[in-house]
Amino acid sequence: MIYGLSIAQILDDSTKLVYGTKTVRYILEDDILNNGKTFYNPDTTLNDFHLFDFNYRNGLLYQDLGNIGTAIKPLFFQPSDEIGKQLGFSTYGAYALDARKTKYYNTKSPYTNVYYVQSGGGTGRMQFTHSQNIQPRLNATLDMVRLSSSKQYGAPKTREDRLVDSWAVMFHTNYESKDGKYIILANYNHFNHAPIEQGGIKPLADTTQFIDVNNLGNYRDYLSKLTSAASRDWRNSVHIYHQYMLSNGFQVYHILDYQKRRDLYTDVTFGSDSAAKAEYYFVSPKNSLDTLSMDLRYRLLENKFGIKGIYRGFAYRLNLRQRLYNLKSDFGDDFRLKLKSETLVGGWANYFFPDSVRRAYAEAEIGSNGNFRLQAEYLSPKIKVGFSQLSVPATILDEKFVSAAYNWEKGLKNTFSNNLYASTDFHKGRFSLFPSANYSLIKNYIYYNQKAQVSQTSVPISIFKVGLGAEYRWRRLLISNQMYFIANSQEQYIRMPKLANNTKIAYEFVYAKVLHINTGVEIYYRSAYKADNYMPLTRQFFLQDQQSVWGTPVADVFADLKISKVRLFFKFAHVNQGFPANGYYVSSTYPGLRRTFFMGFNWPLFD
Repeated sequence: MIYGLSIAQILDDSTKLVYGTKTVRYILEDDILNNGKTFYNPDTTLNDFHLFDFNYRNGLLYQDLGNIGTAIKPLFFQPSDEIGKQLGFSTYGAYALDARKTKYYNTKSPYTNVYYVQSGGGTGRMQFTHSQNIQPRLNATLDMVRLSSSKQYGAPKTREDRLVDSWAVMFHTNYESKDGKYIILANYNHFNHAPIEQGGIKPLADTTQFIDVNNLGNYRDYLSKLTSAASRDWRNSVHIYHQYMLSNGFQVYHILDYQKRRDLYTDVTFGSDSAAKAEYYFVSPKNSLDTLSMDLRYRLLENKFGIKGIYRGFAYRLNLRQRLYNLKSDFGDDFRLKLKSETLVGGWANYFFPDSVRRAYAEAEIGSNGNFRLQAEYLSPKIKVGFSQLSVPATILDEKFVSAAYNWEKGLKNTFSNNLYASTDFHKGRFSLFPSANYSLIKNYIYYNQKAQVSQTSVPISIFKVGLGAEYRWRRLLISNQMYFIANSQEQYIRMPKLANNTKIAYEFVYAKVLHINTGVEIYYRSAYKADNYMPLTRQFFLQDQQSVWGTPVADVFADLKISKVRLFFKFAHVNQGFPANGYYVSSTYPGLRRTFFMGFNWPLFD
C-alpha cells in the first residue's frame, strides 16, 4: 500500500512556523519496488562526517590511483549483480550520481543543503541539493556535485595543476496520486568526468622500475610517465519508475532506462618517444602516428515490465526486461556494434516470519544468452546468511577492442561464480563483535595480463574472506577495529592483500553546551601485495609483477564539529608521512595521498 504525501504546517508553542530535518523526508526506489515504503530524514549526525570521499566512506576498500577522482576498483573480489551485457568501462562510475539510489523528497518547506570540502592539496568538492514541493504530492529536486583535484607529482612547484575535473548533475521528481494508487519517480542524470592520465611516477633512471618509498619525500619532485594524456567519461541518462495499484496487494510497474555515453582518450605525444611508449603501452608506435586517440559512443535503451503484490504471506515480483544497445567509434566499421537486443525474465519472493523481524527471500533472473543470477538470503536481527550463483557475460570491450595500440577480438565464456556469505554480531557490556565470512568459487575469470591484454582463466579460483569487527565503548570513548583476512587459491590471476585492517579511536564531547565535537584518529593498513597497474587507454587494471604496494600504516586525524544545524570537519590525512616511510604506493607506480589538510562544512536550510 502506498501512502499519500501531504504538506502540513509545523508549529512550536508560540505558533511560529518551525522547519527542520523532521519536516523533510525522502523515499527510495528499492523500498517502493519491494513494497516496503519507508520515510527517511536527512542525516545530521557527526559520526564519520569527515569521510566525504567515496573510497573513504567505504573504508578504503577500493584501489584507486592515489588521489581523489582517479580510476577505482574494489580491493577484493565482488561478484557482479548485473547479468545484462555491459559496456566494460566502469572505473569512473563511482563518482557519478546513482539513479537507483536517488533520494525522492517530500518537503514541507523549501530545503537546501550545501556540503563543501577544500584541501591544501588542491582538492575541492561541492555538493548542492535544493528540493521543494510544487504541489502537496509533487516534488522537484536538483542535486549537483562538483569535484576537482590537483596533481601530486608531475606538476610545476609554483602553481597547482589540475588532475581531475568532474561534474555530476541530477534533476529528479516524484509524484503520487491522491488515492495513492499511482506513483512515479523520475530523474535525468548528467556526468562529465575529465581526468588527466599520468601513468604513475616516472623512474629516475632507465635502470630502475620504480622509486623506493623512502625516497618519495615531496611527490612534486618527480615527473609522470605520461605528460599529454587525458580521458573523458561523458554520460546522459534518463531513469523512470512508475507503478499503478490495480487492487489491494496487486500492482503493475514499468522501469525505463535510457543511457547515452561517450568515452574518450587522447595521448598527443604517442609517437614522439617510441621507446618510452613501447614500454608503457607494450606496443611499438608507428612513426607516422603522433596521436593515440579513442572515441567511443554507446547507447542503451532498457524497458522492464512487471507485476508485484502479496499472496498468502509472500511478497512477490515477476518481470520481463528488454535491452537494446549499440556501439560506434572513430575506427568506423572496424570497431562498431550494430543494434543488439537481449531479453531477461526474473522473479522475486519475500517472506516475513510471524515475529515480523525475520525474513527470507529468493530471487532469480535468466537471460536469453545463457546468463543468469540466482540468490537467496535469510535475515534476522542477529544473523544474515546468503547464497548466490551467477553466470555473467564478458563485457563488450572485453570481447573486442580496436585502437592504434591494442586490437583484439576474442570469444570469451561467461564468468561463473558460486558465492556464500554470512554475518552476525555479539554484544556484552561495552564490547561488541561483528564476525563475517564470504566464500567464492569462480570459473572462467576474465582478467588483464601483464601486457594489459584481456585473458581468461582455465582453472577455478577459490577466495575465502573472513572479517572481524570489534567495538569498545566507554562513556564518550569509542575504539573500533575492522579486519579482513583473505585466502586466495590463484594469486597469479587476481591480486588482493592478505590482510586489511582499519582502526578508529574517537572521543565525543560538548564544549560550552552548544558545540558538539567528535575527534580522533583513523589508521589504515594493507599488507604488502603486488597490486594491479592501470592502463588508461582501455580503462582496465592489469597484472604486474615488479612492485609491491601498501605494507605501511597510514594515519588520519580528524575533528567533526556541530553547532545548531551546521556541521564542520577538519582532517589531516596521512599525518604520519615520514614514519615509518616517506610515502607509499596504492597501485603500481601510483603513490598514495601525501600529507594533506582538509576542511569542510555542511549547512542545511529548511525555509
